[in-house]
Amino acid sequence: MLEGTLAQYRILGELGRGGMGIVYRAQDTRLGREVALKVLPPSAAQDPRLNDRLLQEARAAASLVHPALCVVYEIAEAEGMTFVAMELVRGATVAELIRRGPLPLERTGAIVLEVADGLAQAHALGIVHRDLKPTNVMVTESGRAKVIDFGLAKLVEPRDPLDSGDDTPARGDTDPGRAL
Repeated sequence: MLEGTLAQYRILGELGRGGMGIVYRAQDTRLGREVALKVLPPSAAQDPRLNDRLLQEARAAASLVHPALCVVYEIAEAEGMTFVAMELVRGATVAELIRRGPLPLERTGAIVLEVADGLAQAHALGIVHRDLKPTNVMVTESGRAKVIDFGLAKLVEPRDPLDSGDDTPARGDTDPGRAL
C-alpha cells in the first residue's frame, strides 16, 4: 500500500484494486481538493507495456469532457511511479446498488441513458471503453451516472455515425487472441 505523499498528493487511503492498477483517495495539496490516484501495482510498475497502457488510458480519458465521464486532471511520474490523477467520484457503483436490491425501472433507464450519452461522446472521439460493467459505472451522490476506469480503452478511427456500419479500423497495434 502506498503511504505518505506522491508528488503533491497526500495519500488518504486505498479505494480499490483492479487488473490495471491500484486507486487511492488523495488530497491535492496544491489545489486543496480530493482526487483519485491510479498507479500501477508494484508487481507491474516495471513493465513498459503496462506503463504504456496506463498512459494510453490517461490520454484517452483526458480528451473526454462529458458529465457522465470521469475527468482526468493529470498524468505524471514521481518516485519512479507513473500515476493518473482524476476526479474523485463520490457515490456507489451500479454493482453496489444492485446488491442492495432491484433498481426501479425508471432509475435504471436514466442510468443507461446517461451512460450511453457519455459513451457516444467517447465513440465520436474514437475511444472505445471495452470494459463497461456495473463496477465501472458510478452513481454520484447527486444521482448522476458516471463511467470510470478507461483501463482497457482502445483508440479507433472515428467514423461518421451515419456510415454503413462496416467495422471501424483500429489505430495502433493489436495483439489478436490476447486477453487483457
